[in-house]
Amino acid sequence: MAKNLSGDMQVASANRLSDGAVVFLDDFGQWTRRLDRAALARDKRTAEILLARARAEAASVVDPFLVAVTESGDGVLEPLSLREKIRASGLTFAAIAAEAVRYA
Repeated sequence: MAKNLSGDMQVASANRLSDGAVVFLDDFGQWTRRLDRAALARDKRTAEILLARARAEAASVVDPFLVAVTESGDGVLEPLSLREKIRASGLTFAAIAAEAVRYA
């Protein structure tokens, strides 16, 4: 499948309450740190349902929202926006955590 630049494909994301990690809702209603296991909405209606499911499963996360993604020919998901690429990579969180440990 070619990249979808319109943002029709989306996943639900949030930050975990226990440690602030970026997480994604999977097909089983569980929060995972792995984008490749995220439930994928391929149209607007499915995205609305996915967001409602994410909000229903929000006891352990903060403010779930939808993230537009692309899917490569081999099924690899990647966020469209630079902000979400950074969130998904965990780079910012890891750097902040390392600084916190250093000054603790």
